[in-house]
Amino acid sequence: MSNRRYLGDNYYPAIIDRVTFQKVQAELQKRAGKLGRLNKTPPQKVITIPTSFTIADVKTCFDDPIMQAEYIYSLIESEVS
Repeated sequence: MSNRRYLGDNYYPAIIDRVTFQKVQAELQKRAGKLGRLNKTPPQKVITIPTSFTIADVKTCFDDPIMQAEYIYSLIESEVS
């Protein structure tokens, strides 16, 4: 009951009135406070972006430039595991 779309918009009709929605929000806030769930932020994921790469020796040459590009790109490896 935290989605404001339940109050209706230009396309969908309201399925609950504004007073009921506000009461539900107050009750959810009260229960979250009792459970100690207020002002908690989720832990941030650490994202490691590889910046070092190696390429193996090119051993095959294709007449088709697209196949050659696919082959060469397949030889690129990240140095970060």
